[in-house]
Amino acid sequence: MTIIELTEKELLAKERLCLALDNLSTIEEFENRIKELSPVVGLFKIGKGSFTRFGPEAVEIAKRYTNVFLDLKDYDTPNTVEDVAYATAKLGVYMFSVHALGGVEMMKAAVKGARKAAENYKVDMPKIIGVTILTSIDKETMNDELKIRGSVEDQVLNLAIYSEEAGLDGVVCSALDLRYIKGALKKNFMYVTPGLEFYNEKKNPDQKRVFTPGNAIKDGSTILVAGRIITSYETPQERIIAGHRVLKEMTEYL
Repeated sequence: MTIIELTEKELLAKERLCLALDNLSTIEEFENRIKELSPVVGLFKIGKGSFTRFGPEAVEIAKRYTNVFLDLKDYDTPNTVEDVAYATAKLGVYMFSVHALGGVEMMKAAVKGARKAAENYKVDMPKIIGVTILTSIDKETMNDELKIRGSVEDQVLNLAIYSEEAGLDGVVCSALDLRYIKGALKKNFMYVTPGLEFYNEKKNPDQKRVFTPGNAIKDGSTILVAGRIITSYETPQERIIAGHRVLKEMTEYL
């Protein structure tokens, strides 16, 4: 196994780098991926695939190593989302997501449910972030297929403003949107940005709005979500080297 010694700046970057634990077939493979990359990753994202396969056990395993972002993109009636948020906060995750397209009342219900669970079970109140427009969706798709008018940036800003109004801690968006939306939101608002690629590399064929790690930090990303930029490599050594490369790019702007 490649041993990586992190600099002080790289350690700071590590706390802002989140790895998506996707496309893992067994719980052993799931835990091995966490063990493998925890030297360069400060937060692990459990999405719908891994949570469907492994359930709450996945959260418990990941929490043994570091913080957990449970990314289920809750999207339902306010009453149902309140219940889901209650169950999610009870798990003791650091952060979870809801779909901002669910509306202000739904997002407020998520905050209510999470706060109630935090109080009842004496756990930390999780960060709640609103998913805006997926990085796989560009203007053409948004306008023609979803029938949402205007630019992607305008819609991301609209959803971010409503997320703030509902009491959420931040949003998920492309780093390409940050310059457009940051000035309209409170200073401590969080920006979680997936869709990362190294310069002149194409690891995310289904992502249409991507950015390099360094430029994401430069433009104000709070947490970078990495996936195939790291996990597309075949060996553990290659993956940890790719993770270290992400950290090095991030430190250029820390």
